Amino acid sequence: MKLFTNKMIPLALTVVMFGGLLAGCSKSTETPAASTASSTAPTTAPTEAATDAPATPAPDEKITLTVAMQSSDWSDAAQQMMDKFTELHPNIKIDFSQIPNDTSAEYLQPKAAANSLPDLFTIDGGDFGSQLAENGLIADLTNTDAGKDVVDGLKGVFTSKSGKLFGIAGGLSTSLIYYNKKLFEQAGITTMPQNWEEFLADCEILKGKGITPLTVAGGDGTINNTIWSTGFADSVISKDPEAVKKITAGTFDFNTPEYADVFTKAKTLYDKGYLVKGVVSLMYGQSNDLFMQGKAAMSFSGIWLAGTMMKSDFGTGVFMAPWNMKDQAKVPILATETGFGVAEGKHKDAAIQLLNFMTMGEGYYIYQNKKGNIPMMKATDESKIKIDPLISTYIKDSQASPVTGPLWFEFLPSEVQSKLVQTFQRVFTGELTPDAAAKFTDDTYKEAIKNKK
Repeated sequence: MKLFTNKMIPLALTVVMFGGLLAGCSKSTETPAASTASSTAPTTAPTEAATDAPATPAPDEKITLTVAMQSSDWSDAAQQMMDKFTELHPNIKIDFSQIPNDTSAEYLQPKAAANSLPDLFTIDGGDFGSQLAENGLIADLTNTDAGKDVVDGLKGVFTSKSGKLFGIAGGLSTSLIYYNKKLFEQAGITTMPQNWEEFLADCEILKGKGITPLTVAGGDGTINNTIWSTGFADSVISKDPEAVKKITAGTFDFNTPEYADVFTKAKTLYDKGYLVKGVVSLMYGQSNDLFMQGKAAMSFSGIWLAGTMMKSDFGTGVFMAPWNMKDQAKVPILATETGFGVAEGKHKDAAIQLLNFMTMGEGYYIYQNKKGNIPMMKATDESKIKIDPLISTYIKDSQASPVTGPLWFEFLPSEVQSKLVQTFQRVFTGELTPDAAAKFTDDTYKEAIKNKK
């Protein structure tokens, strides 16, 4: 099945086709609807019972909604959405706070334990949110307007063990490499690398021209979206298509040369001087800025940045990260973006009203066109959606792959997730060898599995 033909199909049909693709096509790395519960998730549920549909607050009822989002790359759009919503609903005030990217579980866990979750928040699909839903801390969004309209194929990792929809995905997610066309032209690179060997050769050419080849955030969890997830897909899933299922079943062995290769490739880039200076502590926003300022020829990032990265002064192109060896096909990443959840609390109805505005009302187009990714909702006005043709083509090519990989947070135990950034940093600085990093991950994983029994 293909998401796009040679001529762009209507977006309303696109999202329906995409939903069917994720739900029905045979992808060997399909993520289970819910994984084993996180041992760090709280066990105390609020006393308020869940309701399916939001009740509109009375016009004279004054409400303050607490909203916490990962939105550093679309903060202006987030604020615009909140302002527009409060303009339409003057009785609702929004206390909005921005949380660092890829730290939703760390931010939410202590608040959940204290039964003080924000009314609306960003949350990843997978283990942590599933347990919060099972414990009654997150509203089941199945029968809300947003829950009914979100693309079916994006629901799986936001569905708990008992079938509760605890989040609305923020869109289709995939990692890719953005490149500076002007700098590539200066270096004489006219064709995109198709494998790891060619990628290293191009990096050497760029370095020889005095151009920093690649920027990637090594100081926060976005390195897991990029180098880890792509490395795991190309080095592990390509050889063991059942790897994700084994991990969720508690039977996977991380202490292997294939998994160590994830860190070997990262260390190779670091040792050869192909990564931007300060990569070990470089944060997400800083990495994005370096690319947009023309200080690196490539940025390993995600489709969620397309709305920003494709609007450069130098001309931006994209290609699939060639982490595959010469005799091996690429394994692209296809997953869900961080989504939106609602707490079970006294302001749940108003929070769902805001959620519907963000995902189906005027707020949705503010969000979507800032992100520039593939829509996650079925009922969209295609005349209001702006997607760069290069991004459309990239998705089409990714969908054509017989095997795809998920993102790290969709299937790894939370204990393993929390150690990945530090593991990369220790590999970069030489504290751990790639083999030692593989063993460390395996030890962490086995301990997590043992604690859940």
